[in-house]
Amino acid sequence: MSNEIPCSNDRRGIVFTIDRESNPVYQLESSAWASAENRWAEGDVPPEIRDKVASLHETGKPGAFVHFLQGDVGVYVICEKNIKNLPETAGDDLVVQEAYAALSSERRLAAYDLVICAKNGTIRAESGETFETREGDYYVVHCQSWGRFVLNPSMRPGFVETTKEVLLLLEGLHRTNFLSMSPDPTGERLPPDVAQPTAVPVGINCYVLNLSRFKR
Repeated sequence: MSNEIPCSNDRRGIVFTIDRESNPVYQLESSAWASAENRWAEGDVPPEIRDKVASLHETGKPGAFVHFLQGDVGVYVICEKNIKNLPETAGDDLVVQEAYAALSSERRLAAYDLVICAKNGTIRAESGETFETREGDYYVVHCQSWGRFVLNPSMRPGFVETTKEVLLLLEGLHRTNFLSMSPDPTGERLPPDVAQPTAVPVGINCYVLNLSRFKR
């Protein structure tokens, strides 16, 4: 695949696959995941997840899967500052003893959510204006949001496609979740209220994640 496909240099955007499948590929621009509506106060984030983020900071792992005893669905916790240019394995899974609703006070997590602990940095909004994220800020992206936008093969930059396949290949070879890399230039289904995906108009140069533990 040619690297000449036009792409936006959104280095903090996210492209990812789920369930160890090569397709579809979902795309989240940085201005989308770091939007004000996704920002959660630290106190709204379940303490079990805050503790997991603290352990990720200590180990340098880019993220981990959190699942619940009532089923093998769950949420991914992503530590942005630990995403590097080389393939990185996920941290150990966290098993929580309670239901989703019991974990949050003012706000609620749901299956397939992404919980992102941001790093310091600048993000450019669609309007062209910029805003800052602080290290330790939490953003929660519900699957009803991230499940709306897919990156079709014809729009995928070569380095994004290659990185995605490398993560999947490493996972298959080592039988462990190779979760992330930031490249250089069964009958189950997602929840029924997720809208039909819309093709994104332009690909992005971004983080690439392999969210292999999601179940559909």
